[in-house]
Amino acid sequence: MWCVVQIVDRWNTVYFEGRLSTGVLAELRELADASEDALALADRAFRLMRAAGLRPADLSVFTAWLIGFSVPRTVPSAWSGTVPPVTMAGRHRVLDEYVARNPWHRPGGQGVFVDIGCGFPPFTTIETAQRLPGWRVVGVDPAFSRYVVYNTEGAYACYDDDLRLRYYQAGTYDPDSDTSKRRFQEILERLLPRLTGDEVADDGGRLVRDPMHRYETDNLQLVGGGIGEYTIDGGVDVIRCMNVFMYFDHAFRQKALAWAAPLLRPGGLFLCGSNWMDSASSRYTVYRKENDRLVAKEFAFSIDNVRPIDLAPWYGLHDDNLENLANAHAVGTVRADTPFLRRFDKRMDSLLAQLNMCPRDADGYLGHAPAGMPAEDRARCSSILAAQLDDEGFVSEAVDVLRRSGRHAWRNHVGHVAMRPVTPPPLAPSSVL
Repeated sequence: MWCVVQIVDRWNTVYFEGRLSTGVLAELRELADASEDALALADRAFRLMRAAGLRPADLSVFTAWLIGFSVPRTVPSAWSGTVPPVTMAGRHRVLDEYVARNPWHRPGGQGVFVDIGCGFPPFTTIETAQRLPGWRVVGVDPAFSRYVVYNTEGAYACYDDDLRLRYYQAGTYDPDSDTSKRRFQEILERLLPRLTGDEVADDGGRLVRDPMHRYETDNLQLVGGGIGEYTIDGGVDVIRCMNVFMYFDHAFRQKALAWAAPLLRPGGLFLCGSNWMDSASSRYTVYRKENDRLVAKEFAFSIDNVRPIDLAPWYGLHDDNLENLANAHAVGTVRADTPFLRRFDKRMDSLLAQLNMCPRDADGYLGHAPAGMPAEDRARCSSILAAQLDDEGFVSEAVDVLRRSGRHAWRNHVGHVAMRPVTPPPLAPSSVL
């Protein structure tokens, strides 16, 4: 604890000029027992905030709580070194709209869409198949589980062929994870000897073997595999690789692009980046296959990234994540425009007050989420903010700011700030860890 107190104090001094609120500092000290990768992620997040020009008063107690409580539960060290297959319904709604009306590519016949790293349950891929009914949609993930255990409340836990726990529902927010893991393990051990077919259940739970087949439809296929492993005959029109690269370094990204290029049909698209519930906190790059190579055509971000309350825009396990860097650099350019930022902050504060989310205190610091607010309601606040801010013209204003700075920018067809990709400056190294 003593060491983490020192680290938190250094973060405050080095990255925020000693001006973080007492509430934020208290939440960050919850990292007392955190692993090295959790502390490194927090440090990286603060460096990205600094690059984006986020003011100390705009780091909310809620965001600090996410760093202190959620980060140690989401990094690979919390899941035996693997990447948890975290996903959620509605996450790629806006990206589905992007693909349906994109300006870069139209399939010649039936479109083929590959969702690599789609997670479990494959909500996003299921929704894509529903939103693109004329397409063939394939969900691919190396973490598709051999077994899924359900408790009496319907929460689930995923186990691999060796009966190792890969992930369990609410695992990133559970205050008593050891008890939850033990209860799922008890259900597994009780039901597995009785599993003769695909499913077995009793009054205390349910065990399903090979659950992916249950989600498949006429235009949806789900297969195990990962980048560099999956292949398909006939070519692909769109490959979506969202919320994957944030766990890996730039060398992995280059490997992924090299794998994707021969799979894509001429003009086909590779979409990569990160987002959160209802497509909030979006930042993504769109590549197009031209002359047998992938060319970056567009980088885009949702307007809530200009002053986020979620952790998502700052989440990454490596300093060289391109979307995080491009987002921080572009947001920093937008935030440096004082007249725009003054109008934006005033409206953001008003909207947050209406949502009763992270209200400012008497000293001007952003606060916490209300006690008792459901996690899904908290997570949806950013998408509500993004939609309202776009309706009120702030996306177009941010585009104007970027144009005045010399960037080729536009509001894209799904309401995001878009621009021609440029290589962003590297992230400053840590001055604390």
